[in-house]
Amino acid sequence: MRLLLKVTLYYLIITLVVFGFGGVMTYNIFEKQVQLETDRYLISRLWSLQNSIENGESPYSFISNNLSIKEVDTSYKETNFTFSDTLADHPSPRIDALEPHRKLIVVRNIHDKNYKIELFDVIVEQDDIYKGVFESQTRLFITLGAVLVIFSFLVSTWLFRPFNLTLQAIKNFRLNDTDRISLGKTNTREFRELNEIIEQMLLKNQLDYKSLKEFSENASHEMQTPLAVIKGKIELLLQSKNLDEEQLSLINSSYESINHLSKMSRSLSLLTKIENNEFTNLKEFNFSEKLKKSIYDFNELFDLKSIDIKYDIMEDVIIKTDPVLMQILITNLFQNAIRHNVENGHIYVKLNKNGFEISNSGKPLKTDPDSMFKRFKKDNQSGETIGLGLAIVKKICAVNNFGINYNYKNGDHILNVSFKPNE
Repeated sequence: MRLLLKVTLYYLIITLVVFGFGGVMTYNIFEKQVQLETDRYLISRLWSLQNSIENGESPYSFISNNLSIKEVDTSYKETNFTFSDTLADHPSPRIDALEPHRKLIVVRNIHDKNYKIELFDVIVEQDDIYKGVFESQTRLFITLGAVLVIFSFLVSTWLFRPFNLTLQAIKNFRLNDTDRISLGKTNTREFRELNEIIEQMLLKNQLDYKSLKEFSENASHEMQTPLAVIKGKIELLLQSKNLDEEQLSLINSSYESINHLSKMSRSLSLLTKIENNEFTNLKEFNFSEKLKKSIYDFNELFDLKSIDIKYDIMEDVIIKTDPVLMQILITNLFQNAIRHNVENGHIYVKLNKNGFEISNSGKPLKTDPDSMFKRFKKDNQSGETIGLGLAIVKKICAVNNFGINYNYKNGDHILNVSFKPNE
């Protein structure tokens, strides 16, 4: 839900509450105003009636359904206006029902005679007032709500344009961009301050990223050089003829540790590059052909490990991503399938337009399957791995919005990569 629409809905809820209280107040005001005007009308009729009697007209000639006059003895004294609500017959003879009336009772002395006068007038019923107020408030609220919703969409294209441009710029921002981000100008103070803060924050992130990238690259490069020198010297030592079995064992252990450290350094450097979105050479390519070529490249290793390889690959499966990343993903999955296989085992590869699957024979995992994609998490049965292969696979899937899951079924480890995980 868009911000302005959400704010509009909150305003409508608040307006509904205000209209509720306003309706009650309007009802009370209307009711009092109707009563006041009715009382004034009755007083006006009283003065007209009294004036007519004082001018010689017979008081009894005015008696009707809404007027009662009777002479009372002199013990009655003149009184002030007394108003009350009552029920009386409707003035119209066509309506045979009791209707709410306003009644005025007063005693007046006219020509030394006391008259008790009762005047009646039909008043607007409370139900009619309620219906009128409710209908008017409802129509007004619906009109106001429609105007607010329409206005919110119109305003969002104009007033919130700088905010939407800022959001789009942030979406397109990459840490490895060399150009400083510019979020444009706006005369709205809040948006201007927001843009200034974001520009400063992104600039700092770019500088920090650049420094960290240079450090990691330099560290990786500088580390590989002494490691290569050490490996070379250890290889020369291994070729020496005057070494006993214990010395060979120690040198071989050192060589394996150096080799392990070199692999780990390269893998961590690769993970960092993937996380920093440095693989941006996106293009469409034939994944079917790349997968077939990878199987061909691994054939000698499959034969060496006595592993039977079978595949079912759909032709011309086209995907759009960085080809280098996909080659790394395929290589790591194949290496994982070989490393965790058994003697005279098998590997099965399946590809269609929705994704591909690699399954291999092997013993059940001794660790939690949910942790196998974490860094440096490895099963006890594979001591030769550094524990980063599947972490790299997981990261590649994440940056490409691929889904990946693991399952163990009928003695097979099954890794499934989905190109369309949300479908």
